[in-house]
Amino acid sequence: MQRTEEIPVAISLITRKVGAAVAVAVAVAVAGPVQGASARTADQVMQDGLNTAVAAGYPGATALLRKDGVSRYLTAGVGDRTARTPMDPKAQVRIGSNTKPFIGAVVLMLADQGRLSLDDTVDRWLPGVVAGNGNDGKKVKIRQLLNHTSGVPDYLNEVYADAFDNPNKPFPAAQLVQVAMRQAPLFPPGTNVSYSNTNFILLGMIIQSVTGNGPATEVTTRLVDRLGLTGTSYPTSDPKLYGNHVRGYAVPAYYWGERPYVDVTTLNVQFSGAAGAMVSNLDDLAALHRALLDGTLLSPAMVEQVKTLVPYPGQSNLSFGLAHEVMNGPGACGKIWSKGGAIYGYYTAVLTREDGTQVAVATNQFNMVAANPAGVTRLTNAAIEAVCAL
Repeated sequence: MQRTEEIPVAISLITRKVGAAVAVAVAVAVAGPVQGASARTADQVMQDGLNTAVAAGYPGATALLRKDGVSRYLTAGVGDRTARTPMDPKAQVRIGSNTKPFIGAVVLMLADQGRLSLDDTVDRWLPGVVAGNGNDGKKVKIRQLLNHTSGVPDYLNEVYADAFDNPNKPFPAAQLVQVAMRQAPLFPPGTNVSYSNTNFILLGMIIQSVTGNGPATEVTTRLVDRLGLTGTSYPTSDPKLYGNHVRGYAVPAYYWGERPYVDVTTLNVQFSGAAGAMVSNLDDLAALHRALLDGTLLSPAMVEQVKTLVPYPGQSNLSFGLAHEVMNGPGACGKIWSKGGAIYGYYTAVLTREDGTQVAVATNQFNMVAANPAGVTRLTNAAIEAVCAL
């Protein structure tokens, strides 16, 4: 008999729910791995999850399974609704909040080099930027931006519809922070946890203040070039995708009932910036997550700080690290370092065990509402079960 446990998964979103920008912690029923000859293999579990996502209405879904340096790929559905081309596991997708580990990695590397401290205040590098309505950058630390304990409010709900309708409209980072400052702090810094995209917009601005370069430049030189991430880019203004990519689709909230879906492959990247503008593929995402956790990029002391956790309120099995989340896997699976990212048209998730075993998944539809159809939840369920079964 198969055992089921409730495992919360943090799906870190560029998203919106009934007038409020949110990050979603979804409690999903995950079937624990079964011992014995009747147990399904990781590939079977994952393929079922991909098929379920497509059956739920997603055009395509794909997965990477990696263990002991060997990768294999699974797909279902199509990467282009019109051309009906199969989903390509090597193709680029928009990665939404999976941008955040890239930004976090740069900040942590700068801290390793002594160019900033994680205990520096935001005001140390961005004087007067976090201010107004009770917000005070003198009280917020860089560390608190990285693990979402800053209390800084989210800007997203105020701009996302405008950005959707205007793919080329500029949204400078400082302007996005100003939008957030119209709200009161969510809580005093360090007293609670709440996901806010503004945290990483601010980290991008701090990167520029420290280095003199925009975050896209630092991500490219420190991570993309160094790790050989040939499928990864950080667009700053061009709304189009180039090269080998799958098309993205969504049913935006204000189109419900009017059309079945919208092609959103061309997307304004300026409204998400350091919080969610990047493009990548499954191989590159998995490589970045490994490098962030295994010491390839960071000193042992800094890796230890990355893995210092704060509990997520109301979710006993979920905690936040620096630019990552961690959950307790079912059974004897142990810790799973995870990051989910969603933006109009695309969803990605990367799960990494302590031994480096990984599962990464992507879809080419996301509707930007927290109550998105069940396909993503079921796909994420399957990814958790698969990474534990590998």
